[in-house]
Amino acid sequence: MAESKVYDLHTDEDLTECGICLSLIEEPKALPCLHSFCLKCLTKCAEGRKDTVQCPMCRQDFPIPPEGIKGFITNFVINTLKDRQVLSRLHTKDARIPCSCCGATDNQAVANCTDCGGFICERCVGIHNTVLSMKNHKTIPLADLQSGNADIKSVKRPKYCKIHKDQILEFYCKTCDVLVCVGCTVVDHSGHTLVNLKSATDKQRSEIKQLMTDCEKVNQEVAKSLKSVEQLRNKVQKSENKAKTDLHEAVEELRKKVLAEIQQREMEMEAQITQAAAKNIKQIDAQKDSLQLQQRRFETALKMSSEVTQTGSDHDFAIAFSSLQSNLSQLRDMKTEAIDESLGEIIFMRNRSVLLPLPSLGSLSVGGKKKEATRLEIITATSTSRIESESTASPLTRVMKPSSPASGVGSPVQGVLAGVRRKRNDGTWKLIKQFGSRKISSGRDIAITSGGDFIATDCQKSSVLQVFSHSGSFKRNLDIGQGLKFGQSSQPWNVVVSVDGRIFTTQQTSQVKVYDANNIFKYQFVTRSPINVLPKTRDAYLWGLAIDNQGCVLVGECTQKYISKHSLDGSHISSIDVPIPPWYIAVTPQDDIIVSSGLGGTAHILDTRGNIVHTLDSPSDVSTWWPYGICYTSDDDIYLANCASGTNGGIYRYSTSGKYLGCIIKDVDAPAGLTLSDDGNTLVVVDETSMKVFCRP
Repeated sequence: MAESKVYDLHTDEDLTECGICLSLIEEPKALPCLHSFCLKCLTKCAEGRKDTVQCPMCRQDFPIPPEGIKGFITNFVINTLKDRQVLSRLHTKDARIPCSCCGATDNQAVANCTDCGGFICERCVGIHNTVLSMKNHKTIPLADLQSGNADIKSVKRPKYCKIHKDQILEFYCKTCDVLVCVGCTVVDHSGHTLVNLKSATDKQRSEIKQLMTDCEKVNQEVAKSLKSVEQLRNKVQKSENKAKTDLHEAVEELRKKVLAEIQQREMEMEAQITQAAAKNIKQIDAQKDSLQLQQRRFETALKMSSEVTQTGSDHDFAIAFSSLQSNLSQLRDMKTEAIDESLGEIIFMRNRSVLLPLPSLGSLSVGGKKKEATRLEIITATSTSRIESESTASPLTRVMKPSSPASGVGSPVQGVLAGVRRKRNDGTWKLIKQFGSRKISSGRDIAITSGGDFIATDCQKSSVLQVFSHSGSFKRNLDIGQGLKFGQSSQPWNVVVSVDGRIFTTQQTSQVKVYDANNIFKYQFVTRSPINVLPKTRDAYLWGLAIDNQGCVLVGECTQKYISKHSLDGSHISSIDVPIPPWYIAVTPQDDIIVSSGLGGTAHILDTRGNIVHTLDSPSDVSTWWPYGICYTSDDDIYLANCASGTNGGIYRYSTSGKYLGCIIKDVDAPAGLTLSDDGNTLVVVDETSMKVFCRP
């Protein structure tokens, strides 16, 4: 078997320092991720949280034991390391260690009692030698430890039974997987499989060493990926500088003819280069942050495992074994995120032709978000005034912000549309496909995954999302019940997909669940109301969901009526109060927020502070008005689903000024969520019992 890496044990102060108060850990409590904190600090950190506590180091959520924070395992290894730090002072001049037995602060300790687990003065040594109950205690003179005649690692605190206070835990019950004393073997563990503690830990140490070896290999891959991310980031910055240099050279060649217009276009293109680089760097930094968190988990687990395996007593090891085994097994099976090399390329492509009227300065090629993407984003620096004056029949490349997916509105490839300008069509869209009739019973939302699948929510399908192929065939259910208590159900409502393929979903709970492009659960996070300054929530219904123009997640809370803004990793950015329960959300390119609520039948366009700018009133010929899903289009229109039955149900079109423009899809039974394809020519709607695909007439 390959030897596991031996971690530096001279960094004990790293393990004994509380990551919250940054002081020596008192009453150390270890979370399942192996990060340890003071009991007092961890209790304060969990204030206001009902069911889970978040690790301040790696940001993982863990269920709080029934008995509270005290129920987490006590990290006895920390206590042992603290004793060694005290003993390490013996090598300093005029070192004094007070007696921990008699409590007299003036009495200097001269020995360590391995049975009592404390430092004792000369008077207490005499008591140990005369009192019958202590006569057989093993004491180690501090002078021997100072001179090197005794090993400092032999100083270990004994572990006593919680039931039989004077009995040392010296047996291991394989039936119950716990340490027991002599008294327990007779009373509570009679007939169980009992083995000597040394025999049990020998096999356990071997298993942990193998897991450490496996995890070290994965950790090396993480380190390699992290290095690649750093190199990729540098590559973006270098290519950004080179692209700007090429741009400036092109500007100088054309400056003599049309100086004023060239300068204007230079600024436009440079802004696009910076925006493109910032967009790629943002994705790279997000992946870097994820890899660094992953690396910290490996380093903490491996360092703690190395310490316990090499120097921990049998008691320490047996107590920590289950946590070590679970954590290392999870880390061993963890897959390292693939590095998207295409993010590192930004090239300025010069347009060398000199024609009047002045052509575009050039175009910008930016690496797509996935190598398998169907097309490359192309950005052209052409002024808005010239676009509007050119013939509609002329081919052009159009610069657009990413569409703002609300209630699943979005597509796996977002960004720039290339080709002939599409003519606005105000007519009725045509139904071309219908599927899911035997799977959907109360559809609420739909989105398109990075792989091109449809992912739908159904409030009658508790704790699952339904995944359909692009052809409409059912593929699988995606379990979203992680973190729920036994017997608790969660009705899914909204679902969106971010540019990097992450799937976000809301339910009738206080948490947003996040999955990667492979439909694997990654993490969850809670929101904060505008008046909430602590990391806690009393929310009951998180429904509205969207990705804004900066790639941030907007979450609507329907009980307290607010929208909370988060980064993709769940970190809270800001919150605003809104006038209605935000059932569905969308965002315009001007960062206005479109909100709809079936409760009361209202829909508004809000500014970034939550103030009403326009109201989307119901059409005069509609008797039942239940505004649900929202979609912002590349034509600067708003599509709104009226979740009513019969002839009132349909998709209605509005301008960004709130003006009603007509009905594009009629007689749809209770349509809820909707999403547009990337080219804007296909609209997918989930209604009460199925999913329907429409195309422009």
